[in-house]
Amino acid sequence: MLLEIKDLRVSFPLDEGTVRAVEGVDLTLRRGEVLGVVGESGCGKSITAHSVLRIIPAPGRIDAGQILFHPYSKSGANGKGVVDLARLNPTGSEIRNIRGKDIAMIFQEPMSSFSPVHTIGNQIGEAILLHQDVTKEKAREMTIELLRLVGISGADQRVDNYPHQFSGGCASVR
Repeated sequence: MLLEIKDLRVSFPLDEGTVRAVEGVDLTLRRGEVLGVVGESGCGKSITAHSVLRIIPAPGRIDAGQILFHPYSKSGANGKGVVDLARLNPTGSEIRNIRGKDIAMIFQEPMSSFSPVHTIGNQIGEAILLHQDVTKEKAREMTIELLRLVGISGADQRVDNYPHQFSGGCASVR
């Protein structure tokens, strides 16, 4: 087991009334599986994903439910065991240690996801350096390998490209 969401309920209290964005979501994700969440615009897909990382925009809040994360290390489950992400402080150190290291999100709008003034390599490497005790050189090597793993051809050169130099077809671009 990797992630379990049980009866998740998220709302947005507004002056006009309360918007119930997510009502009773249940899902299970096992290690090694891929899960696709499909639905109409406005049905709560993004809010569910934001809930996992505790990045629900204000004034949104998790009203009920559990988001159970089963951390893994080489020796099995880490010392903390299962973590209920729904109960973590959204700005606390525990969730910040999980974000980007154990759980990450690729946002729908790429132009707002990457800084246009920093190379892709710098931005991915920064996340590696934040969560792992490695040198800048090792972080660069790891970044190149990650680019290769997702099918970016010429990863050792593309690591120094800026976001605008990538496109939807970048896996086949040299």
